[in-house]
Amino acid sequence: MTGTRLKANLLALLSLFGMTLLYRFPPSEYGIYPSCLFHRYLHVYCPGCGATRALAALLHGRFTEAIHYNPLFVALLPLLIALFCNAYWSAIVTDKVRWPQVPKPVLALLIAVVAAFAVGRNF
Repeated sequence: MTGTRLKANLLALLSLFGMTLLYRFPPSEYGIYPSCLFHRYLHVYCPGCGATRALAALLHGRFTEAIHYNPLFVALLPLLIALFCNAYWSAIVTDKVRWPQVPKPVLALLIAVVAAFAVGRNF
């Protein structure tokens, strides 16, 4: 196994391990997870606030609860999984990491949506 394939497999294994820990020790029951520094010092929610709790809720099959914690994360999770799978498959097959190229208009729209979500969730 070459270096890129090994790194891709280790990253996938580490991701599965992290999800297993998150499933076994949900943030609603255990205070072992770091808090958002943005929220701690500025007292406003960042676009990622609640993503850990949302993922834990999804792992437990609680979709409505996950949306309550961070709807943007829940909406973008299928895209993130698809991007990760594409890069992982590329690393395994070609031994090179090739991230999919996101068109600039799509990237600009995504940034605008995240910014609007960041502002909107604090009102």
